[in-house]
Amino acid sequence: MTAIRTKEIGWNHPETVEFYEAFCQRHDRYAIANGHLIAQAELIDDQRILDVAAGTGRTSAAVLASGICPGSILCFEPAAAMLAVGRQRLSAANVEWTEQFPSSGEFDRILCGAAIWQLSPLDQTIARLSKLLAPGGSLCFNIPALYLGEPDSPGDGKDPLLFDLLNILSRDRERDSSVGPPVDEPTSQAAASLSIEVVESMLRTCGLHSEWRRFQLRFDQTCLREWLKIPILTNRLLSGRNSAERARLIDEACQQVDPTSYRWERWVSWRAGRVV
Repeated sequence: MTAIRTKEIGWNHPETVEFYEAFCQRHDRYAIANGHLIAQAELIDDQRILDVAAGTGRTSAAVLASGICPGSILCFEPAAAMLAVGRQRLSAANVEWTEQFPSSGEFDRILCGAAIWQLSPLDQTIARLSKLLAPGGSLCFNIPALYLGEPDSPGDGKDPLLFDLLNILSRDRERDSSVGPPVDEPTSQAAASLSIEVVESMLRTCGLHSEWRRFQLRFDQTCLREWLKIPILTNRLLSGRNSAERARLIDEACQQVDPTSYRWERWVSWRAGRVV
């Protein structure tokens, strides 16, 4: 399996981790997504949990904060920079961290919060994870609906789909001859051909019966501004700039948009397991 997250231009970079953590501390986007994921997983005490692409441990931390007492949590994170911060943030007797994809084991729940589409090729990732499920176990993950070819719903304000900030950054880039050509974003590459039907087919191929549901959260201009500062997310718009320059340009562009505007960001979450 090729893990896109391990590329140096991607998630395995200290500055990426710094901006990601700053975003998570200020905004509840991933906390809300993790809440829906954990509810759908129907966790109980003493289960063996595998947290895939665990990042800095926020999905596992949400499990522990939910009041569930898992028997064990194995956090698999292939990006060393993310894992280092995660291990520091989340240290508990029943939590273990690893950079290596588990080659064996039986897990009652396999969780992947806001990341599975980046573990490419996804069909092979799902196949490998399905082999790690204990009898009666479930694979639970979520994906923003935009990455599944579904548009978000308009919210309110002068910019109810939050297009203005991206349009301003795109225009500024076109006027700036000092930057090189856009860099393809790993997230965009990995999600380009996905849809609910494609994901469902991948699960069925592995013998998994799945249930999926939609949820949405409020995504406003401030959230978008801080999210775009995570370096990997602006490789296409702001390549040729370091992270500090990117943050400055995003802040300047944000002064030209309606600060009250927001959109409804749609997500899809899955729970899949074998019928026993």
